Amino acid sequence: MRESSGPGRFQFYLAGLGSSAVAMGLQVVIFPWLVVGVLNEPADRVGLAQMAVMLPNLLLILLGGALSDNRHLGSYLFRLYLLYLLPFGMMFIAVNSGYLSYQLLIVFGASYGVITAFIQPARESLLSQVASEDLQRSVVRTTLVQFAAQSLGYLSAGLFDRIGLSMLLIFQMLMFIAAGLFLRASQPAGVGLPKGRQRQSQTITAGLRAVWHHARLRALMLLVGATGFLGFGVYLVAMPLMTREVYGQSAVFYAALQLSFTAGVLLANVLYLRLSGGFRQPGRVLVISLFSRGLIMLLIATHLPVNLLFPAVLVWGMFSGISISLGRMMTHTEAPEAYRSRVVSIYQLAFFGTAPIGAWVTGQLISAQGVLDTFAALGALTLLVASLGVFSQLWRSPAGKPVEPQ
Repeated sequence: MRESSGPGRFQFYLAGLGSSAVAMGLQVVIFPWLVVGVLNEPADRVGLAQMAVMLPNLLLILLGGALSDNRHLGSYLFRLYLLYLLPFGMMFIAVNSGYLSYQLLIVFGASYGVITAFIQPARESLLSQVASEDLQRSVVRTTLVQFAAQSLGYLSAGLFDRIGLSMLLIFQMLMFIAAGLFLRASQPAGVGLPKGRQRQSQTITAGLRAVWHHARLRALMLLVGATGFLGFGVYLVAMPLMTREVYGQSAVFYAALQLSFTAGVLLANVLYLRLSGGFRQPGRVLVISLFSRGLIMLLIATHLPVNLLFPAVLVWGMFSGISISLGRMMTHTEAPEAYRSRVVSIYQLAFFGTAPIGAWVTGQLISAQGVLDTFAALGALTLLVASLGVFSQLWRSPAGKPVEPQ
């Protein structure tokens, strides 16, 4: 059962989520651009660097979900966010000492990824305890706050050439501290104390069994895994390389692409909140959104002019945004209550854990055949996977209850 919580606790949660998202929005732009635009590394090494950031999700996120069942989440998240100061402090010292290198970025990225692998399931699990209204509507609100805050991070990344990396690193560290303080305030000491502890191996295995024996959750995780593998590689590896190699632009152009994508995510979720009837077949919407993203990737592969590229990325973000919210909603509402945090960690494993493999594959493909041909190949594969989704339980049957805002 979700604990009762006042509006204040949920507002603190949103503030913590927003502060974290600003810092992570900066990270999404700055890290690949350091590899691509500052160190001028080739495509395969760009893919390897992005894989170093995301690989810990593949290895550790299930453990992170299990641990979130056995902790006071407010205090636990506060301590985890303070750990971000270690890799960012290391990077700050290296930059100011002139020791920035590809090897250092790999260490930094891996350290960042390890901490994030434990934060993500804990923070998502906390949502169901602090939501001040209908859980489904709260999920949409968190999506809006998260991506709006990320857009501020993208805009801040546009100041890279003006104020320098050192100032941006300081700003990121301050945002992480603020996030930890706000999330701790959303669950004060003595509220939400853990129940009896379980052995971790049993906890992880029980969550996996709960998903495997639930037909719609199983199909959802497979579709989300395909999305992470196919979409993240293109988004995180091909996009910055396309900025440099196809359009001959700088970090400001790349940040603008990220901002366009985020604007699409926000627009889709605002429209969804205004949709009074909701989606009676949310699984079908997920499949259709994946198919549409494949079409947009094929369109981008035609080397769109700049005045068409940004609208295409905006629409890409819209389909991705509605998919993110529906996927999270279905995970929360269809997961057995006793296994919710573990099922959430499996969802995040499917979404983020497949991304490092996708990033590496995308880098290899770009090295072999170029950026635009890689967009075309992965776009075609996305269409194929979405077509197979028509035969899944997501397409054939509605949810146990409509997934819609109240």
